[in-house]
Amino acid sequence: MNKKLIAVRKARKITQADIATYLKISQTQYQKRETGKIKISDQEWNDIARLLDVAVDEIFEEYTNQYLVLQKKIEILKLELKALSSKKNI
Repeated sequence: MNKKLIAVRKARKITQADIATYLKISQTQYQKRETGKIKISDQEWNDIARLLDVAVDEIFEEYTNQYLVLQKKIEILKLELKALSSKKNI
């Protein structure tokens, strides 16, 4: 979740729908970007910063996307299970 972006957006009294309209995407698509389910592109960061009248570094933060991290862990567990199953059948 991009806490810096959300804080600045709310401080400016700008809604997710406002930013979505500005980016020409749906509010749902913007919400997924803001929560980290979809990566915000460099161009989108620039556009959002322009709309919020701030520098990109005031809203951008590196964050771990929990959804992608969990997906990766699931993939690893599946591979480990497969390897264990193979050993059992030997």
